[in-house]
Amino acid sequence: MNIMKKKIKVGSMLKVKITKRAFRNLICFSAWFAPWKGLRKFFHKLRGTKIGKKVEIGYYVFIDNRYPEMIEIQDRATVTSNCTILAHDLSMRYIDNTETVGEVVIGKGAFIGMNTIILPGVVIGENCIIGCGSVVTKDTEPNSIYVGVPAKLIKRLSPQKQ
Repeated sequence: MNIMKKKIKVGSMLKVKITKRAFRNLICFSAWFAPWKGLRKFFHKLRGTKIGKKVEIGYYVFIDNRYPEMIEIQDRATVTSNCTILAHDLSMRYIDNTETVGEVVIGKGAFIGMNTIILPGVVIGENCIIGCGSVVTKDTEPNSIYVGVPAKLIKRLSPQKQ
C-alpha cells in the first residue's frame, strides 16, 4: 500500500465546521480516560477514525485532532498507552504557511509499543511490531520489528497463519 503525504497551505483541507472540531476534541478526552477498551475504541470511532475488529487501544492514545478521519487502524491491531498518531504536521507553518498531511494506516495484527509516535503518511505493515518510544517516519514492512528514533528495521519475522 502506497500512501502519499502532501504539502498544502495551512488549513486548506480543513473542511470541518468549528462546532464539529470542538465536539471531536471533547470526545478525545473521553477516549483517553475511558476505563474499558471498547469505550476508548467507540469514542475514537465517533471522532472519525476508521477502526477494524478486535482492535485494542490503550489509555492516553492521541489520534490526530485535525484529521482523525485520515487514520485507519485495521483488524487485530494493538496501540498501547501514550502513543501519538498524526495525520498532519504543522512544523513549517511559520516558515512558508504550509502543513504536511497524509493518511496513516496501521496494518492488521500490528503492535505499537508505548510512547510511540507515528508521523503523517506512514503505513505500518501487517503483523509489524514497533518498539516502545519509537518515532515512525517511513512505511514499515509486514512481519517485522522496528525500534528507535527514527524507527529502523531490526528483524524480519516469519509470516503468521491467521
